[in-house]
Amino acid sequence: MSAQRVILVVHDDPAVREGLRVDLSDRYEGRLGILAAGSTDEASDLVAALTGGDRLALVIAGADLVRSVSDSVALAPHDPVVVVVRPQGDEAAAVAAVTTLHAARSVGVPWDRDRELYPIVDDVLDDWDAGHPTSVESVIMVGHRWARHAHELKDFLGRNRVPYRWLDVDHGRDAASTLERLQLRDAALPVVILPGGEVLADPDVVTVAAALGMHTHADTLFYELAIVGGGPAGLAAAVYGGSEGLSTLLIEAEAPGGQAGTSSRIENYLGFPAGISGADLARRALTQAEKFGVEVVAPQRAVELEVHEGYKTLGLADATTITCRALVIATGVSYRHLHTPGLERLAGAGVYYGAATTEAQAAEGESVFVIGSANSAGQGAMYFSKFADRVTILVKGNDLAEHMSRYLVDQIEAAPNIDVQTRSHVVEAIGDDHLEALRIERLATGAVEEVDASFLFVFVGADPRLEWLAGRVATDARGYVLAGPDLAVDGRPGHGWPLARDPFHLETSVPGVFVAGDARHGSIRRVAGAVGEGATCVQLVHRYLASAPA
Repeated sequence: MSAQRVILVVHDDPAVREGLRVDLSDRYEGRLGILAAGSTDEASDLVAALTGGDRLALVIAGADLVRSVSDSVALAPHDPVVVVVRPQGDEAAAVAAVTTLHAARSVGVPWDRDRELYPIVDDVLDDWDAGHPTSVESVIMVGHRWARHAHELKDFLGRNRVPYRWLDVDHGRDAASTLERLQLRDAALPVVILPGGEVLADPDVVTVAAALGMHTHADTLFYELAIVGGGPAGLAAAVYGGSEGLSTLLIEAEAPGGQAGTSSRIENYLGFPAGISGADLARRALTQAEKFGVEVVAPQRAVELEVHEGYKTLGLADATTITCRALVIATGVSYRHLHTPGLERLAGAGVYYGAATTEAQAAEGESVFVIGSANSAGQGAMYFSKFADRVTILVKGNDLAEHMSRYLVDQIEAAPNIDVQTRSHVVEAIGDDHLEALRIERLATGAVEEVDASFLFVFVGADPRLEWLAGRVATDARGYVLAGPDLAVDGRPGHGWPLARDPFHLETSVPGVFVAGDARHGSIRRVAGAVGEGATCVQLVHRYLASAPA
């Protein structure tokens, strides 16, 4: 019998336990294994007895047993999600279980299996499946641990949820034997081996994407709405554009989710009290967009914009063009690179900008440093702390709370292996082919200390990615796009605004070109804000299309 996913029910009330087992068996038997236990010890024994590659995918436990069950079966960061069973109407128990016990969802007793139990189980299993591909790895990559190009490819595959297996030539014999078997001993690394056996030697991301059959070219030449950027703002605009009947194209340069897609856990997004990873949020939004008929092209870049008689023409990196009536700019921002000696030379070889979660497991038992004091730095530090021996956050200011949400500050202060060093910054990164040490200056005293370091993740400042616009829309001095009332000069629309009407709230200096999310001047830099602006853009697009000549 082939390996299967397993659901474990743990409840001390026999009637509840049996009712759950029967309902789950009615729907999932044959596709999933269903186990039931009346105590923590019994649950632990059942999990320990799993054989043949069976994997525990979901735990459904009584509210009073969740914590002990999680501890007894040693749930790790990527292990089963937990659904809590609590008395119907006891919202306090539900809130406590979901927030303090980090459960995925909760279901009341008694339950409506068709309206409550099954939809919740389906939803959390979809999340688990996305992070635990059940098929054999579709891609094998062989390379050096610190190779910069290899990191780029791993990050691309991971963010696009393409299962792959990494073989390090510096550790173990698997990499060498694979190269030997395929007669690739002299091939340029990294080597990417596709499921059908095709071998790519030292390929770039675009080559790998094309070889995997990813949708990298637009299907048609004209769309009512085009969106450049697949972060939360762009995905929201795509969902609303598609759901309201607009022919919609979403163009993403790297992977859906944007910068937010790399966040290990977003805990202050409305409707997800247990938090949600940026990758899961992006996956859900992408599924919604595609359900509404949105065409998604990735990886693909917009490289220029032309506007003629109201039509917007985008030149793409593949030398093709598409034309649209309305355009949403949602390209977000990129982390600013520091000019500290050694950092640029070691970028991708121990030094990473943003939450390079594909490298987190490689940091197991290592010393990790994080530079930054905003939420992205805090989320990254919490995620890395699950793998690293110690995580040190370096902050130039006096206090994390100056820029970070209180909930994250509290989590960091409670984490036993996270150290926050204020009034400190890196003055040099040291290493030959990879990061080996950092020189850190203590600003209060001017003293410089050299410390061993294997990984450095930088979350300092960000800049918009708008070079492709070549100044065709008005921006502020820092390059962020001006829109709506921010275009006003002396109380009237300025910056070359050509129409008698005022620009709509998120409309740029070019009629029919809108901006949403972090690329906009004055944005609040929150996922919820970006989603709201993306959705609002579509309402403004409708107003523009209704007023513009066909």
